[in-house]
Order: sequence, then C-alpha cells, then structure tokens
Amino acid sequence: MAYLADLAEIVWEYTVYLLNIGLYLGLAVGVILVLRPVTNRLLVPGQRLFLWGAVWVLGYLPQWMALLGWIPFPISLRQLATPRTMVDGVWTNTPVYLPAIQEAGTYNLALPGGLAIPFQVSQGVADHLWLLAVAYWALVLIVACWQGRRVRRLIRNSRALTSEDYDRLGLRSETKVEIKLCPDLPTSFVLRGGAGHQIFLQQELPPEQMRLVLLHEREHVRQHHPWLQGLATVTWAFSFWNPLVWAGYYLFRRDMELACDRGVLNRLSGEERREYARTLVELASDRPVWGGVTTFGECDASVRVKAATRWRPEDEADALELRRLLGWAVTVLLALFLTAGAPDDRALPADILLEMDRMGIWDRATQELIWDEDTAFYAKGDGGFASVKFQGPDGTWQQIHYRRYESERYGIELHCGADVSAPDGDYVVLIPGGE
Repeated sequence: MAYLADLAEIVWEYTVYLLNIGLYLGLAVGVILVLRPVTNRLLVPGQRLFLWGAVWVLGYLPQWMALLGWIPFPISLRQLATPRTMVDGVWTNTPVYLPAIQEAGTYNLALPGGLAIPFQVSQGVADHLWLLAVAYWALVLIVACWQGRRVRRLIRNSRALTSEDYDRLGLRSETKVEIKLCPDLPTSFVLRGGAGHQIFLQQELPPEQMRLVLLHEREHVRQHHPWLQGLATVTWAFSFWNPLVWAGYYLFRRDMELACDRGVLNRLSGEERREYARTLVELASDRPVWGGVTTFGECDASVRVKAATRWRPEDEADALELRRLLGWAVTVLLALFLTAGAPDDRALPADILLEMDRMGIWDRATQELIWDEDTAFYAKGDGGFASVKFQGPDGTWQQIHYRRYESERYGIELHCGADVSAPDGDYVVLIPGGE
C-alpha cells in the first residue's frame, strides 16, 4: 500500500507539472494571437510555422521547456508571466501556477504578476487528488485514441498506387514515401510512419487534380511537416483543456498549409497554378481530420486561394530578400521571447509565510534572534527553502535561513545568524513584524 501511495503522489505531481506547462502554453499562444495581424504581414508562412514550432516544443517534452529556459534573454514572457517556480529538482525555472498539493492546509494559486489567491484543502480532498490525475490521463488517452481511430477507419480500404497509376499521373515513385488510394476520403493527407511516409489520396479524383494533390502532399514531406504536425499534436493532446491551445493548433495547421502551397506554386507553370487554385476551392473540406496528419483541403480554402492569387515567383522577388532576412530576425527574437530567459527559484512571499507558519520557523527563530513589531522582513527562496533578513534593534542585519527536505517527516534545517549582509535586489518585502 505504501508503494501505491508513493506512486499516486508521483503521478499527481507530474500531472500538476503538465497542467502548469499547459497554462504557460496558453499564455504563449495568446501572445502569438495578439501579434497575428503584425506577423501575417511581416512573416511568410514558413517563418510563422517556425514560431509555432518553438511553442509546441515546450509541451512536447516538458524537460525541453526547462532547457530552453536556461538560454539567457534580457526580457521574456517567462520572466513577465512566471509568478513562482518549482521548489525542488533540476528544473527550477519551470512556472508553477497551480501548487502540487500533498496534504491538508492552505495553498496559493499564483497568477502572473505575483498575485496569490489562497485556498483551503481538507484532508479528504488531499487524499483523493490522485483521482484527478487518473481522470486527466484518461482524457489524454481518449483524445489520442479518438484522433487515431478516425484516421485508421478512413484508410482501412486503401490500396497502393501501381506503376500504371504513376504513368497516368506523369510522376515517379519515391523511396520512403508510399502512396495509396482511398475511397470516400474527406480530404487527402500524409502520415508519418516508422519507415517513412504514407500519402493517402482521394480515389475519386480525376488525374489532373490527383497529380496536384499528390504534389502538395509530397511538398509536406519535403518540408518535414508531418514531423512538426506530430509534435504539435502531442502538445495539443496534453493541453486539450486549454481553448487557447486549440485556437493556436488550428492557426498552426493553416500556416502549414499556406507554407506548403507556396512550395508547390514555385514548381508549377502559370496554367497549373490557376488549376491548383480551382482545385483548392473544389476540394475544400468541412470535415477536418484532426490528429497527426497533414491535409490538402482543410484550413480555410478561401484564405489559401487568396494567397495563391497574390503569389509571385520567388526567383523574381530579389527585392524581397531583405524583407525575408528581417522576417527571420523577428521570428527568432519572438521565439526567444516566448521560450527563453526563464527566472530561477522564484517564489511568492505568501508561500514563504505559509511554510514558516506551518513549520514553526518564527517561534524557533525567536530563541536566537530579536525583532519588534515594526520590523520589516525581506525574503527570497521558495516554499521549501528561504532566506529571510531583517534589521535588529541594534541596526545590524540578521538572517533566518531554513530548508525543508522534501517533506516535514525528513526534518527541517534552520540557521539563524547576525551581522549578515544587507538583502540584495532578489529579496522582496515579506510582511511587517512577521505577522
């Protein structure tokens, strides 16, 4: 039973870890949405796609979020929107909005800007939090199975293209890309497989349209979109509860299709480009295939048709080279703003107060240190470790330094000292008089 209790605690803590990352992803996507009118004008679809990828990678493997946070950057969203970070472990720059509740007591919901909203947790609720973790993972599994099941159902009657089919379309077969025809598909799409890629085409398409659709799906493969789509899908599945992530996922798919359209249009003649735009209109699908697939007829055909009509050959756009370089500079700076420059060991003063009251630090410190009701206390650290400084009656700076090892049952280390240095800029005002 002790083993199961420890396992439940680990699962709960990791679930809270993922929920906190999902909250930050929503903030990052929100910034991209606010900047969307600017980035649509300044950045080409491929550059916007790079920006989306920088955000999705934060949630693909949570450890990547911590690693990217160690990249120095003078000002970043993570600096501005992180009220506190993890208490223990290696990744102490990961934002913590929701506390990892382990026992009954008072906890704080942390909001960007350092605002703390206290709430009480009873022992009964604390003992059954693992049920919330189980529900979360069950929903993640349901979302993942739902998206995969529909795709498998769509392609169950597929057949591979024959050499005669390739000759009819005027195309050559490629290694590591398997092409299949499927009846009754809402749209053509490509899947990333273990040994390569699989392209599934609508069997009912006439040869002219099938050739253009196949060029589109091959362009997805050439630009490595299936890999990026898979990364985004995993992040979306873990943060399915966040509506901002859904909005970002939809716009990401649109940008991916626009980037693919540009690549295909570069390879077509004038008449073929007009036929490609007509094909987009005729094959527009109102039945999206969500999941780890890249598609042809989804994501706002009207927007894609307008982009196709405004398209100009890239080899005739030398004057746009400077704009393209400027766009990449803006893209990289925005990506760093959203992912890098995370604060380390940031705490809420309210958390420090709760822990000091809970562990009896104030009472134990009065045995060695002296202060009065007008004393101003300054603190830095987190809920399990903190340094508190104040000026004693004689004007010298004194310090309360404590650490709780993992949980109260492992003990508390407390050091009190006088004649210490004055607090630096990392310290914040705790509360006058320790009350």
